[in-house]
Amino acid sequence: MATLVPVGIIFTIILMIAPAYTLNCTTQKFSSNRVFQNCSDLPVLSSILHWTYNSSNSTLSVAFTAPPAAADGWVSWAINPNGAYMAGAQSLIAFRQGGSLVVKPFVLNNYSSIVQTNLSYPVSGTSAEVVDGKMTLFAIFQLPEKMTKFYHIWQVGAAVASGVPRKHEFEPANLNAKGTLDLIAGLGGSGGAPGNAPSGSPSSPPSGTPGSPSPSIAPGGSHGGDSGIKKSNMSFYLFLVLGSFIVLCF
Repeated sequence: MATLVPVGIIFTIILMIAPAYTLNCTTQKFSSNRVFQNCSDLPVLSSILHWTYNSSNSTLSVAFTAPPAAADGWVSWAINPNGAYMAGAQSLIAFRQGGSLVVKPFVLNNYSSIVQTNLSYPVSGTSAEVVDGKMTLFAIFQLPEKMTKFYHIWQVGAAVASGVPRKHEFEPANLNAKGTLDLIAGLGGSGGAPGNAPSGSPSSPPSGTPGSPSPSIAPGGSHGGDSGIKKSNMSFYLFLVLGSFIVLCF
């Protein structure tokens, strides 16, 4: 005969077990045993950023992970030394092309034009991989000396046409995908310019600049810091609830 079990006991078990099955920056593993010194769970788009900064030669090694908006979509991570918006962003975008994963450099000249071209910062070691539906792009940036704090923007999209990423969604998560990256201390908010940003750097698009996103990548919103463990595996949790109920009741 079945025995009724308090719902509270079931959810207690779920809360104890579920975190071990969620992906976050401290549990994520890469191919070829790649390891980075720092990582952060970004606040939106289920994104994770890993990085290692070498102050002796001003190189920044990064791994950016996010689920594309669709199987044939793209993910992007960008540096903008001038402000927390996309105009002028130095972007790397990963997507599938001809059956292979590629990482290509794009610069958003304004809010209506994105161009594939070399970035202001030399980039090497680019590659990409997909694991469990999440795409990761790897790269090494050669930064100017003592450039250790700057704006960064990340984004995801659903389609690529003729080698050019197409427009993404304009949901709050997409519009909030920006922040300030401190390579030494960690991630910070987007309120105010980074301490070593160029003098007079704006923290929003200049007056007269269209506020609408480009056809490919949009500007973001505020950055909220580390988000901790992401509770995104809802189907797994529901399965765990059902399994716990069956085990405890029979």
